[in-house]
Amino acid sequence: MRFGCGVLAGVLAVLCAARANAQVASLDLASALFVEPSAHSKLTVVNPSATLAVSPANWLTFTGNYEADIVTGASESLKGGRLSSVDIVTSATHFSDTRHALTGGFTITRASTHLTSSYTYGTEHDYRSNAFAVSAGTDFLQKNTQIELSYGRGFDQVCTTAYRSSDAPSSRLALDNSTGCFTNAKNRASRDISLNNFQLGWTQTWTPEFATQMVLSASLQNGFLGNPYRSVVIAPAGDQALENHPDNRGRGALGVRGKYYVRGVETAFSASARLYRDTWAIFGQTYEVDAERYMFPWLRLLVRGRYYTQTKALFWSDDYTGGEPATGPRGQYWSGDRELSPLSSYLIGGRLMATREGRPGARVAGMFLSFSGSFGFDALKTNLHDFTLGGKTPDDTLALLWSLGLQGSF
Repeated sequence: MRFGCGVLAGVLAVLCAARANAQVASLDLASALFVEPSAHSKLTVVNPSATLAVSPANWLTFTGNYEADIVTGASESLKGGRLSSVDIVTSATHFSDTRHALTGGFTITRASTHLTSSYTYGTEHDYRSNAFAVSAGTDFLQKNTQIELSYGRGFDQVCTTAYRSSDAPSSRLALDNSTGCFTNAKNRASRDISLNNFQLGWTQTWTPEFATQMVLSASLQNGFLGNPYRSVVIAPAGDQALENHPDNRGRGALGVRGKYYVRGVETAFSASARLYRDTWAIFGQTYEVDAERYMFPWLRLLVRGRYYTQTKALFWSDDYTGGEPATGPRGQYWSGDRELSPLSSYLIGGRLMATREGRPGARVAGMFLSFSGSFGFDALKTNLHDFTLGGKTPDDTLALLWSLGLQGSF
């Protein structure tokens, strides 16, 4: 908590300096609450964040961000399927952790181009991340066409037990806690994860009422790509081993979105589709629609719905101890990650945003050139088509998300 207060004090100090020099600055405070209700493995995540942007010149903006994920709950550290004799559900282990992330960056804007660069450092008990990102964009044809390219590079480390790379995967053990991580403890080791992310975006305004966007993205991952705490039952006798994923994964996605403003009902309607494919043979499809309108000149309402479906990973099996074709081994890999199983999900939600505009000499509350607040709620239901915990269907397939945001420009 002292760390967070120090960051906030620094933010306020910079903000006061920005006002004293008549610079343009904005402060964005947000928080989100994520809850997965469950009788045995309830999960709660609180996500506060603060972002400060200062523009000492019309062409230059500096940004700083602090974000935390405060996680508490319980999780099944052992995955077995319908043939497993292990009591998996009632053996869920309780845990808590806090992730801190600091980001600093800048944006240079010229008449029709912009360049943005940032660096992020994240830390938690068992994971560390270093990442930088750079993006560049331009607009032309009377600003009706925008093209943007971005690249991100991550250098992460995850804590695991101190197995050797020459050890057979079936003999590797999972972590039981994070004690000793990133120290000289002989029973702990750190594994590298390399991340490369690429994205190309094209936004086109066709008429004053209609605009489209297309985004093509790809990523390459290398290193330890499993969960260091999760074991999988791999033999009929109940033998367990740390889940074993391939060291490499390539991912690609194509998304398109259209937005149309219907003057007759004064509402903007959007529809989007996204197709995803990776080298683990997962094929995902996302379809989303939303509608947004001003209820009052100062109040905006958005409602949305989303459907997602995916196939399973090439090496997925609900139970690695059974026989083909429904269950059994899938080559040299095994996993307990439900996100690699075939599933579908439905999301409904909405958001309210209120905005007040001021001007020099007539600021909102005596200090803001503009001030806005938002509140959102989403409910997500997931259907697991081939995932059980010892033959029992998990009861943590409903997720609820509340979000609150405040933003002021000075």
